[in-house]
Amino acid sequence: MNTQTNTLAIAVAISCLVNKPLWAVHESGHDLTDEEWSVIESKVALLDDINYMPTLLPTIMRNRDVLQLTDQQIRSFRDWRKHHYANMVNTMNKIIEKRIAFKKAALNPRISDQGLIDMQNDILITQKKLLEIKLTCRQMLVDSFTDDQWDNFAFVVADHPKLASFMQ
Repeated sequence: MNTQTNTLAIAVAISCLVNKPLWAVHESGHDLTDEEWSVIESKVALLDDINYMPTLLPTIMRNRDVLQLTDQQIRSFRDWRKHHYANMVNTMNKIIEKRIAFKKAALNPRISDQGLIDMQNDILITQKKLLEIKLTCRQMLVDSFTDDQWDNFAFVVADHPKLASFMQ
């Protein structure tokens, strides 16, 4: 198997792992258990490296007691998940597919420099779309978290090496 085939196989496997088992869970109106949030967090982590904005909601919901989330906050976060999660994961998968296509094209001598620039610009547009989706979640946190919840969040994030290094 060559490198391109391996890369494509990995992307397809990630897509299958992340998408299919999670749709029913994410689009349901029920609250997720801590175990379900852990599953979401681990599967989203597979895609999370393709964007700059971290996926925070699974960590927040798994630690809702420590963060002392109100019932209204929990409802809002659950609503966000129901309305945005599928689009977020689909957009992450599009970025993966476009990156694979770009890498294949970069090794094709018939593809022009301008063609590669156009492909890169398309990836950046899709990454911007992903950022815009994730910023709606961030804004919800900014608008609803109290100072105490932000302090508690810093404590929770300390257990997550990828996030902890970014906390001030």
